[in-house]
Amino acid sequence: MKRSTGVLMALLLVLVLALATTALAEDLSAEQVKALESVGVQVYPGASYTTGDNDVATIMWFKSKDSPDKIMAWYKEKLSGWSEMDVNGSRVIYKGPGGLEAKDLSTKPYIFTRTTDETPGSTDSEITVRIPR
Repeated sequence: MKRSTGVLMALLLVLVLALATTALAEDLSAEQVKALESVGVQVYPGASYTTGDNDVATIMWFKSKDSPDKIMAWYKEKLSGWSEMDVNGSRVIYKGPGGLEAKDLSTKPYIFTRTTDETPGSTDSEITVRIPR
């Protein structure tokens, strides 16, 4: 009985992951999905893709109802090998060694988020994921 429950749970997990990947694939181009996978970045849960730019880097913007602090804490947990810096008052996490300066970010994958509504108490956020070419 325990084995069949374990197998059932594994199949359910595969189905959930497949559905999540399918929903993501509908919104993002194959190039964007490949870029995210290449650096191990997941889309923040519940965030919806808004737009992107692929000229100099693969840049994707997402929106979420969660606060920037909550979003960044989630990414810090998921991307434990990434470093963090403060850029003009915003926390940025990037793939690379600690101690870099903001000018060095152009060559590193990075993520930051900001509040999009300046209304006090609002937590509407924009998430930026940038992956250089």
